[in-house]
Amino acid sequence: MKTFQAYLKKEIFEGVRNYKYIVLTVGFIFFAVLDPLILKILPVILKNQIPIDLSQVMKITQKSAMQNYMKDLFQISNIVLALTIMGTLAEEVKGKTLVFPYSKGVSSLGIVLAKTVHYTAVVMFLVFAGFIINHYYSEILFTDEPVTFFQILKVTLMFSIYYMFNISLIIFMSSIFKSGIGAGLSALILIFFMPLLSNITFINEYLPYYLLQKAKEIDFIFNSSIWVNIFCTLMYVIVLNLAASYRMKKVKVI
Repeated sequence: MKTFQAYLKKEIFEGVRNYKYIVLTVGFIFFAVLDPLILKILPVILKNQIPIDLSQVMKITQKSAMQNYMKDLFQISNIVLALTIMGTLAEEVKGKTLVFPYSKGVSSLGIVLAKTVHYTAVVMFLVFAGFIINHYYSEILFTDEPVTFFQILKVTLMFSIYYMFNISLIIFMSSIFKSGIGAGLSALILIFFMPLLSNITFINEYLPYYLLQKAKEIDFIFNSSIWVNIFCTLMYVIVLNLAASYRMKKVKVI
């Protein structure tokens, strides 16, 4: 517990010192504002290029505006997240900052959990803030298919659990690779390969990506398949954190 608390404070301090909070905020919030604006002016921009009534072809609603933001959360924000935390354990080993803590008997599990909990909390806040901001601008610019606050909470929960898995995956990869780049790229390959695996019907409901598929519906209900997937995803998170902890016990810190 002491290890967890100490490293949680350390992660917060480093997040401020290394501008990680600023980078993550830009990566998650920027498109929340930009997407509704682009969707609003896009028909106007294309109006002179295409001789048809785009208002009938491109009917933008609050729901579709939020769905468009979800695409950026998956495509862009995942990259920003990986690049931000890809060296979280690899740099500890490379910089030999674990020599003294290990000599004092710190828990490798406490270190890993502190990093996972810290970044999960930050991302959960940013995801919620991003959806709120996106909804605010979407509500001003579009009127059809309104999105409720309760729906925003449900979508935020789905994305938060999904990102918890991704964070655990990146941290685990950081415990394996000696360089942050290797950890980040390997994690991103798995993250972006997952939608392809989702085409396999019998495993789709057990993949973390399934949470995003349901979230994109916005008006989904929590049925048995979602609860099973949430349970499986949380199990993956536990396994990845335990595996990262075990790996950190074996790594040479001197």
